[in-house]
Amino acid sequence: MRTITLRLPTLLVVVALAGCGGEQPAETPAPTTAPTEAASTAPQPEPSTQTGGTATPAINSITVDPDDGTLMIGSGPALYRLAPGASAPEELTGQLTTPQGEAPVSGNLVVRFAGPRDLLASGHPEGGSSLPENLGLIRSRDHGDTWESVAGLGEGDYHELEVVGDLIIAVNAESPDIQVSRDGGQSWESKTPPAPPIDVVVDPGDPQRWAVSTEEGTFSSSDGGGSWRPRDPSFGARLIWPAPDALYSIDRNGKVRVSPDAGRSWRDRGDVGGLPSEVAAGRKNELLAAVVGGKVRRSTDGGDRWETLTTLG
Repeated sequence: MRTITLRLPTLLVVVALAGCGGEQPAETPAPTTAPTEAASTAPQPEPSTQTGGTATPAINSITVDPDDGTLMIGSGPALYRLAPGASAPEELTGQLTTPQGEAPVSGNLVVRFAGPRDLLASGHPEGGSSLPENLGLIRSRDHGDTWESVAGLGEGDYHELEVVGDLIIAVNAESPDIQVSRDGGQSWESKTPPAPPIDVVVDPGDPQRWAVSTEEGTFSSSDGGGSWRPRDPSFGARLIWPAPDALYSIDRNGKVRVSPDAGRSWRDRGDVGGLPSEVAAGRKNELLAAVVGGKVRRSTDGGDRWETLTTLG
């Protein structure tokens, strides 16, 4: 197949179910074929059927400590931490220290483990803070209790964030380009994907091999985002790449597929049981998916069967 380099459309498509979160209504399965020109590209869930007028939290991000398995969950209402073996997560109010002052962070964070107990994140402070609305890149070395500013305070608002070794990949809410840093977020290089990204993942065995999901399908790159090949026409998928021979795609209906060859071919697996808002690789071959209803679902057999690990209240 011929390698192609595609240009972005002028208008930025809003990334579905990523980044800044709030409350989340109940799910409605979405089609996996491309929408018509007049149709919205985002999922159209129904109003919440919960009683009491309280909707469940939307989950913006999930990430797992590679050492002890601690699970961090970013949502609109709060940041949560699930200790190993616990069934209910603990709500956190982490304190951020910056050159412009201190403030608690909100739950509107996209969080990723860069190492044991070592978190990188981007998002916003609690309401009423004197800090800028966009926190840029921040870091915690104690599972989210305390935070420090790294770079981009007042500028960066990264709705997609991935950390692979010394490589940081981010997508700013105000730009569809993929930002790449190899110096801890101090400087960035831009890569242009075929369309505004939903998920960007990297082959853990080859940092030059990437995959990106978009509203126009999933694409792969073998040269670190310099050029792209179309791999799957299904739009709006969520991606996980835990091993070189296992690239997972979860569509908006929750259907799971896996590719052993970086997206050239796909095999059907199971169903996560809902509309996924975020996915992640866990420890010991675990796969994690956040679905509407505030649930974090887990598979330990390569995506065939799924169980609820925890539910946010």
